[in-house]
Amino acid sequence: MYAVVVKTEDSSDCDIAAFSAACDQRQEMGYTPPTATKKQRRNKSAIWKYFTTCDDDVTKVVCNICKRVVSRGKDLAHLTTSAMHNHMHYKHRNVAAFCGTQGCRKLQPTPTPPVSLPFVFENLQPEAPEQPSHPMIQTITESVGEMICTDLLPYSFVENKGFCKLMNLVAPRYTLPTGIHFSSKVVPQLHQRVKTKVQENLENIEGNIVHCTADMWTRNFSTSSYLSLTGHWFVQNLSGGVAAKHKRISALLDIKVMDTEYKPAEIFEHLQELVEKWQSMIPCRFSVGYFVTNNSCNMVKAMSDSGFEHLRCMAHSLHLIVTGAIEECHGVVNVINTARQITNTVHMSNKAIAKLHEIQERLGLTVAALIHDVPTRWNTVLFMLQRLLEQKSALIAMSTEMDLGGSVSGHQWTLMEAIVKVLEPFEEATRTVCQDDSSISSVIPCIQALRAALNELRANKDVSDLLEIHQLVGLLQSHLEEHFQHVFETPTNTYFKATLLDPRFKIMPMALLSKLDFERLKAAVAVEVEEFLEQDSKPLGGEARFPSRTVLESEGTSKKSTSLFWGAMQSFTANNAASLVTSSGLVETYLAENSTQSLTSDPLISYWSAKMAQSPALARVAIKYLTCPPTSVSCERLLGTGEDAVAPDYRLLPVHVPQLVFTKYNLMKFQ
Repeated sequence: MYAVVVKTEDSSDCDIAAFSAACDQRQEMGYTPPTATKKQRRNKSAIWKYFTTCDDDVTKVVCNICKRVVSRGKDLAHLTTSAMHNHMHYKHRNVAAFCGTQGCRKLQPTPTPPVSLPFVFENLQPEAPEQPSHPMIQTITESVGEMICTDLLPYSFVENKGFCKLMNLVAPRYTLPTGIHFSSKVVPQLHQRVKTKVQENLENIEGNIVHCTADMWTRNFSTSSYLSLTGHWFVQNLSGGVAAKHKRISALLDIKVMDTEYKPAEIFEHLQELVEKWQSMIPCRFSVGYFVTNNSCNMVKAMSDSGFEHLRCMAHSLHLIVTGAIEECHGVVNVINTARQITNTVHMSNKAIAKLHEIQERLGLTVAALIHDVPTRWNTVLFMLQRLLEQKSALIAMSTEMDLGGSVSGHQWTLMEAIVKVLEPFEEATRTVCQDDSSISSVIPCIQALRAALNELRANKDVSDLLEIHQLVGLLQSHLEEHFQHVFETPTNTYFKATLLDPRFKIMPMALLSKLDFERLKAAVAVEVEEFLEQDSKPLGGEARFPSRTVLESEGTSKKSTSLFWGAMQSFTANNAASLVTSSGLVETYLAENSTQSLTSDPLISYWSAKMAQSPALARVAIKYLTCPPTSVSCERLLGTGEDAVAPDYRLLPVHVPQLVFTKYNLMKFQ
């Protein structure tokens, strides 16, 4: 009997010498090695791609990736690769994929090790992956955390095979943390950092007024609802300690997960809790101005019992006006249903889509798909009709070759054109009040523009001769007056004050109110100015002086729009130089000033920011009103994002939604 030592492919002469020396040493200690009856097994395991045997000790191996020493055991006759498998599983999971239990981890078949991209880790030392505090490692980990928040990904995404393969290619020496690490440390730290930046921004607020918007959203077949709270304010940032730069800010303050069976009282309690949390963080600097919500019964009831000054979302009011008028006009409903049938038929057939594109190219039309309408967005009905009219010739030619699910008569095409003409002013008004820099000062001008547009449509013989359209215009007028009656009830209400303090529309209250009511409005604004004057620690040192004529014109001022809506808006602001009472008061001086501004400009930035030094009290009153948005669209867009986050294919738990959505919404704003 004799022992045979076979040199393996991974061994070296030094390894054999070390092995013999170790055997001699163990024999001197009284150990007799077992007699081998067959050849030693070769290192055929795929794990050896990532390890090299130590020159001075065959019982230990060195990881080729991180250069860490791993022990294979103490018994030379029973050296194993379990520790090597464990090391790869816990330290380099993105390099090799393992399966099975902890006691038996099998290396999955892997392709040739990917080519390293040295530019990612060009400054890292070999031991860097074992140092989580290394700047490059922290940067990559934080970037992955930002990606999870920005795209609202489930935390398990970091363990997907495709992503691990990508990270192995881009940063082969980077150890990708598990999903639990991101959910418990990385994302919470990122969330707290973003929240701190929001808090720091609130500490520079002008006037200590924050206007809030709130909305509720419930996903179908879900047991959870989401209550969102956004804030809107105006800040002054000092640049180099000299120049002051003002900016309009909107941010998500919080999201609350609620049960679907909520009551108005519960909505109020949760909103109060969210507001008080921020007020405790920023004492004496966070005062709620106005609460803007939609017109749902629960929200209206919650706001009426809350004590907050409540304003209804104008965009939602316009939605109710248009949808309500259309539902009562059966001739218009028939045209829309026919258009919807054609759109659905084409969308559900690949053959129909290909045929439509073929005809569009043959007729020289724009190759475009038909547009579906969405029940919660009335303007999608307008977009659907506009697209059908745009592709009218293609659809007529297509109807001769295949069934479109419905046919449009000549009268219906005429009705469709008239419906589009009637609804376009409402779409422009909706788009105007939904802009990020829009304020409640645009509510009265938009209502007046819609009134003027509808009156002009009623006087248009081509439109009024159509019975269905005549009925639609009348219904729109009645619904418009019904929904916005509260806006014109009191001459000193919020809407008239905001309109008066907007230099684009300041002449409008005088045209709408009696002389006595207009004087009452000016007096109410002057009272608020006096309150700010008393609060100022520094005396003004004299009355503010304004130039006799100030021209602040943006690029879009000289462009004359041909639409009914903007034509009416421009006619309201064309005579800003009308003679007004000129006295020594700040309000009268502001009204007497002849200013020319674009309808698309932001008065806070283009006008009042420059007036902060000359008349800070009046400017603060203007900021108080002009920072309030006329809609709760910011919340609705936010909850649309949340809808994607809790989709079934993402498997994102409701408890994770608030943190991820908050970080996503505010990350880009406060970076």
